Amino acid sequence: MEATMSDRVPLRRPRLPRRLGLAAALMAAAAPALAQGVIVSYPASRSLADVGAWLQRDTPLQLPQVIDVSPSAVTAVLAAAPTGAPRGFVAQISSEAVDPQIASREGIASWSIPVDVDCDRRMVRLGPMTGYRSRDLATDPKVVREADVTWVSPTASAPLGAVVRALCDRDYHRPFAGKTKLAAAKPPPETGRATRNPAAPTQAQAQAQADAPALRPTLAPAPSSAPSPAIAKAAPAPKAEPAPSAPLKGGGTIAVQIGASPSRPDIEALLAKFKKAHAAELTNLTPNVATAQVDGKTVNRALISGFATNAEANAFCKALEASGQACFIRR
Repeated sequence: MEATMSDRVPLRRPRLPRRLGLAAALMAAAAPALAQGVIVSYPASRSLADVGAWLQRDTPLQLPQVIDVSPSAVTAVLAAAPTGAPRGFVAQISSEAVDPQIASREGIASWSIPVDVDCDRRMVRLGPMTGYRSRDLATDPKVVREADVTWVSPTASAPLGAVVRALCDRDYHRPFAGKTKLAAAKPPPETGRATRNPAAPTQAQAQAQADAPALRPTLAPAPSSAPSPAIAKAAPAPKAEPAPSAPLKGGGTIAVQIGASPSRPDIEALLAKFKKAHAAELTNLTPNVATAQVDGKTVNRALISGFATNAEANAFCKALEASGQACFIRR
């Protein structure tokens, strides 16, 4: 049944984090800086109307991209491209925290992460997670969790389960389906309001996180017979050339990945189209193909190398993601 504007998100008691590891240490260290330097806002209530109005007012997300609203975070898919494997996707997702304890305890208000999705197996593999201190998905990016190498099975009711259903099930109903704009709700009692970064993308940012405030999802490990990872193959870049949000100096050792495939000719064709469409952005950068063995299978990765810092690489990816091109820092 389609959600109405008066629907309320059920208030569930958040579960405590189980496995934060290095991510927890990094986020705890960032918490004082958040409290001192950045003020963030929250929706006036958990109703879809108030959450939607808050998203439009204080975040870069667009309502049609939202795939899950939980007591901890709002989850949305920014971009998704089919992989070389049948029924697979590589998606860029991001989250905006709606539980104030996340920002006060962990030092970030939003986060983004690339995710490989295997529709046939209903499994996901998480890339590196980048956290941000404000609502713009751009301020002070920091990697708070490294990429996973194994596939996991999210529960259907968790945000990552919603990512699988949104990408793999045609009948999945998104929370704000059919709604592109909501009437403004009364401003919430402010612990503050985030200032939008003028360089932040105006396209929808993707989000995903586990059901609890914990930033590392609690998922069942993949069985030993899990399938080979779905190989990301980014869709060809659109003709319009997105400009990076910050100048890129190049000459460094950091690379970003824009696609991958078992077929080297396919990935070379992808790079050729990308170079033609983004020639202006590739000054001092080097497009190249890197071949690796993953679970006994050959993977050809389309890389753009030469970034001096993670910030430069992140700015490059943000500009591409705004136009629907998959991109993430290759580690």
